[in-house]
Amino acid sequence: MTILTADVHFHDGYSVVHVAGELDVNTTSTLLDAMETALSNRPRFVEIDVAALTFCGSEGLRALLHVQRAALQAGCRLRLCHVHGVLQRVLDVTQLYKAFTIDPVQVPR
Repeated sequence: MTILTADVHFHDGYSVVHVAGELDVNTTSTLLDAMETALSNRPRFVEIDVAALTFCGSEGLRALLHVQRAALQAGCRLRLCHVHGVLQRVLDVTQLYKAFTIDPVQVPR
């Protein structure tokens, strides 16, 4: 069984969603629910911190694209931060990095 946690933290004008674990077909609802919560405060932008993400499958990518659309429809920007490992490789290979604003700060190795 795969596990994903998504904790939402509210700040002045923006929300941060910290995700940890595996983002796949079994866990996308966790991300979608967290994004709905993050958007509830009508932030200017939402940051998804993927530092603790250990896996991202095709359904995970689909969920990220879905939350990107949800943010745009809500009138705010979405930013991915601490992109690394499997997610970085998948975004590079599929060229989906072009679909997101990605914080250039990398996870310390």
